[in-house]
Amino acid sequence: MPDIAHATIVMERNYDAAPSRVFAAWADVDARKRWSAPADDIRIEYEEANFSEGGRDVSRCIEPGNEDFIATVHYLDIRNDERIVFAEDVKHGAKRVSAALISVVLSSRGERTHLHLTMQIASFDGSNMEQGYQFGWSAALDNLAKEFA
Repeated sequence: MPDIAHATIVMERNYDAAPSRVFAAWADVDARKRWSAPADDIRIEYEEANFSEGGRDVSRCIEPGNEDFIATVHYLDIRNDERIVFAEDVKHGAKRVSAALISVVLSSRGERTHLHLTMQIASFDGSNMEQGYQFGWSAALDNLAKEFA
């Protein structure tokens, strides 16, 4: 029987922008393409983008010399300027490598926003995707700050 590795990762960031601006950077697919790529040589392309409760995104993480990672996101709960909860299924080429439940909570700190991100990850067949989530999301959340500079 294949192994499943489970991980819970929590990340927090503070942004120099109101929650409405931070939320808008998640809702806008062009903004998401800018900030969600974890490195300069990686790009994110969307085949579908429906940021709404019950909506679905399908994106490709494209890295030179590597097979694409394909993420299918189902938005479960969205509260404008407050929170985003979604389930994500990730394939590397044709092989499913992980599934995750991800929640983002935005809270106002004066003119700033505190972002609290929790990921509950199941990584399949020794793919070590929990490490990929740690690297990718940490870089993406750092990049998100550039949207407000």
